[in-house]
Amino acid sequence: MLFRILKNSFLKRPKAVLLVFLSIAMGAAVATAFLGIAGELSHKMALELRNYGANILLEPSAVEGGGFLREDDLPKIKTVFWKYNITGFTPYLFGVADFSAGGKKERGIVSGTWFAKQLEVPGEDPSIQGVKGIAPWWDVQGGWPAGPDEAIIGATLAKRLGIVVGKELDAVVHGRTQRFHVVGVVTTGGYEEEQLFAPLITVQSLLQQPGKVSRVQVSALTVPMDDFGKKDPASMSKEEYEKWYCTAYVTSVAKNVEEVMAGSRAKPIWQIASAEGSLLKKLNSVMLLLTVLALVASATAVSTSLMASMAERSPEIALMKAVGADRFQISAIFVGETLIISVAGGIIGYLLGDQLAGIISRTVFNSALASPLWLFPTALVSALIVAIAGSVVPLQRALLIEPVKVLKG
Repeated sequence: MLFRILKNSFLKRPKAVLLVFLSIAMGAAVATAFLGIAGELSHKMALELRNYGANILLEPSAVEGGGFLREDDLPKIKTVFWKYNITGFTPYLFGVADFSAGGKKERGIVSGTWFAKQLEVPGEDPSIQGVKGIAPWWDVQGGWPAGPDEAIIGATLAKRLGIVVGKELDAVVHGRTQRFHVVGVVTTGGYEEEQLFAPLITVQSLLQQPGKVSRVQVSALTVPMDDFGKKDPASMSKEEYEKWYCTAYVTSVAKNVEEVMAGSRAKPIWQIASAEGSLLKKLNSVMLLLTVLALVASATAVSTSLMASMAERSPEIALMKAVGADRFQISAIFVGETLIISVAGGIIGYLLGDQLAGIISRTVFNSALASPLWLFPTALVSALIVAIAGSVVPLQRALLIEPVKVLKG
C-alpha cells in the first residue's frame, strides 16, 4: 500500500519531485566537489608553496664540521625517512671577493652552488637538484651557467660594476683570480642581488675549500604545525616521540636531515613554515565553510519546494487523516518520498561533484584529482542531511492540517 502511494505521488507530481531532486543533487554535488578539493588541498597547496623558497636551513653545528658541511654527504638527504617529501635542495659556499670589470671595482660575495645538478643516489631514482628547482621565482635575464667559468650576477652588484650579459669580470680572493663569463643577471628583490653565483666546484677551488659547503637550503612538503608539533622532542615520551617523528612536521623533517648530515644543525625557516601552515589552515576552513553554506542553501531550497508541494496536497493529507491515518503513517509517506529522492540526488550529486572537483583541480592546480573512497558515502550522507533538514518544517505543517477545515473549504 505504501509503495503504491509513493509511486502515485511521484507520477502525479513530476515537477515538484524534480525541483526537490535538483536541490538535493546540487547540494550534494557542491559538497562533494568542495570536500574532494579540501582533501587534496593541503598536499597541492604545499606543492605550490614550494615554489616560494626553501623551508629548512642546514648549517654547520657549533661544535663539529669546522664551519663547513661536506658536499659528499649531500646525497644522503634523499635517503632519509621523509625522502619523498623532500622536493629539492641546494648547497652554497660563500666567500668575500674583490670584483673588477671595465675599470670598476667592488667588494662582494661570491657564492658557489648547484644550478641543475643530476644527483645519483644508490637505490633511488636520479633527481635534479639545485637553485633552479627550489627557487623558480628567480628572474634571470639571459641564461643559466653551463660551464665551470660561467656565472650569473645579482642585479644590484651588476649595476654597480656596469656589467651586462656577455661581459666578463674577475673575482680575486687572497691573491687568487678567477675570471667569470656573465651569462645572466638575476633579480630576486632580496640579498641575492648583491652576490655573484657560480658553479660550486669553481668557487671551492677559488676559496681553496674542496668538497665543502657553507649551508644547504632544503625544500620539503610538510603538514601545518600544531601545538604537538612545536613541543621539544627532548621532553617527549617514547610514544610521543614516535608519533612526532612519523608526522611530516617541518621540525621532524629537519631532524631527519640533521641525522644524516655529519656536523650539521637543521632548523626550520619559520617565516616560511609558519606562513604556509597558517595559509593551509585558513584554506581548509574556507572550504568547509563553503560546504556548509552550500548544504544550508540546498536545504532551504528543498524546504521551499516541499512547502509549496504540501500546500497543493493539503486536501490529500486531510483525506488521509479523515479515513484514519495517524501521524506516524503520514510521516512515513512523506519521509519515504524524501529519502528516495535524496538517495537518487546523492548518487547524481556525487557523480557531478566528482567531475566538478576534477575540473577545479585541472584549472587551478593543473593536475588530476584522485577521488577518495570516502567521498561517495559522504555525498549520500550530505544528501540525506539536506533532505531531512529541508523536510522538517513542511512535515510539521502537514501534521497540523485539520481535515474539517480543509475538506469543508
